[in-house]
Amino acid sequence: MPQYPLILPGLDINEAWLNAMHNQFAFKAAHTDRSSTTTFAPDPDLVLPLTGSAVWRVEAWLLYGAGSTGDFKTSWSVPSGATGNRSVLGPGSTASDGGADNIAMRAGVHNFSTTANYNGVRNSTGNLSFVLETATIWTASAGDVAILWAQNTSDATATRLGAGSYMTARRLA
Repeated sequence: MPQYPLILPGLDINEAWLNAMHNQFAFKAAHTDRSSTTTFAPDPDLVLPLTGSAVWRVEAWLLYGAGSTGDFKTSWSVPSGATGNRSVLGPGSTASDGGADNIAMRAGVHNFSTTANYNGVRNSTGNLSFVLETATIWTASAGDVAILWAQNTSDATATRLGAGSYMTARRLA
């Protein structure tokens, strides 16, 4: 498969063509804390627009902190009619080593809307843990891809999606 965009002889190079060659990027410059909620909501920073009738590779590098009760859960919102799955890698729902060294891991492939639960391994919002979620998305229509997240169990102690988390999208076709 040729790399997007296809470069043909005699192509008139313009702004749209050049922009199509760049990855899209969303970055968290500050922490977002959520407490006493298990209701998914999009992260205010980790949202990217996708064009329709395209194939996209999206990666989310998430730095999170959670207490031992609240934990952390994710899901994705994608444009209407989009197809594909997301893969997840991070601490399992029963991981318990506070040093995040010898822990049970979660590694799987899920629908975009499937809940992925991650334990608050380090049991604080000061010591962060790491999650990687990726997807190849076939879009039918234009719209946003967003990381949705919340606490797995409602807790007054905040769950944090940390500064330095980021998301990238690269159009493949």
